[in-house]
Amino acid sequence: MSTTQNEKCKSKRFTWSKPMSYMLLEILAEEALKGNKPSSTFRSKSFIKVATKISQKFNVQCEPKHVDNHLKTVKNEWGIITKLKNKSGFGWDDCLKMITVSKDVYDEEVKV
Repeated sequence: MSTTQNEKCKSKRFTWSKPMSYMLLEILAEEALKGNKPSSTFRSKSFIKVATKISQKFNVQCEPKHVDNHLKTVKNEWGIITKLKNKSGFGWDDCLKMITVSKDVYDEEVKV
């Protein structure tokens, strides 16, 4: 693989830091309050706004498709957390922001 092909492959991957993720969620929450989420998804201008602000603040090349993909990841992770929180024997530690479960309940869940 030549260097330019390798660079092209690298450029398709965008790595999100926690501060970037927080910024994404804060901006999209504001956008939703402004009515820029008329259905189950945001308007494209909201993704452009997030990408622009993240690019400026963190000195990276964030594109609207990165925002859309990361939002899908966040939604998927939240779905898993919600599902686990609602299972018998599982809880939520609000200070640590994580699922809690006893070893016995965990071991039984992993068998399934």
